[in-house]
Amino acid sequence: MKEDIFILIESHRLELTYVEEIIANYFISKKAPLNIDKLAQTLAVSKASITRFCKKIGLDNYKELMFLYNLSLDKKEEPSISSAVTAIYHALATRSDNAYSEVEVDKLCALIKDHNIIHFFGKGFNSYTGADFSFKFSRFGKYVRVISEEKSILMSAEFAREGEMILVASLRGIDSNLLEAMTITKEKNIPIALITSNPNSDLIKQADITLISAGLTHEESIGNISPQIPILIQLDILYERYLHLFSDSVKKWMKSEEILHKNKK
Repeated sequence: MKEDIFILIESHRLELTYVEEIIANYFISKKAPLNIDKLAQTLAVSKASITRFCKKIGLDNYKELMFLYNLSLDKKEEPSISSAVTAIYHALATRSDNAYSEVEVDKLCALIKDHNIIHFFGKGFNSYTGADFSFKFSRFGKYVRVISEEKSILMSAEFAREGEMILVASLRGIDSNLLEAMTITKEKNIPIALITSNPNSDLIKQADITLISAGLTHEESIGNISPQIPILIQLDILYERYLHLFSDSVKKWMKSEEILHKNKK
């Protein structure tokens, strides 16, 4: 049955390309029906991409998509703010899953295990993710310095020493200050990991390990979704994988913490 277009789109979610995700999100959010020319203009995609999207979800053409869309809208209540936001979160999770590289995640987990001092470079909303990273990994004996101010980032790069590592969070991956800091540390053979949504970022050239996060569409980036979410998803994946790979050492550390806490009492 093709009567419910929303179920149909979601059933093909994992098969969609980045551009097709943008088109899917428009319909999942239950926005106003548009003709193909207007939709292409609104989403900044080509009409050919919209036609491919229709084929991808098993429809013959855009006319059939609009027929089913209008039919499904008639069957639904007025779309809520909640449904629109959760649709975007679902899309972000799907794009994160598509970009996942177990090899790179495992490399970063091993790097974190071998380094107890971690400099976390992140500006603006990227710095908020540093607090989350620090909260998670400080439980395992890691000393995490979250640095967000430009001069402080360069100073940390200058004073970083052997036995320490750098973790950079930059969703857009376009930042000359971070590039300079990473170049400084790379010249000293200090390991650098990067989390970014930009696969063409110049920062990648200076990183030893790169995790590619989901990116934000234009619509998502104008304020209806917290911009730190894609980085936080990567950090949650990293944390879960770290627990899996090094469960024995994690348990030992946490047991030691319990003993110290009891002795303090």
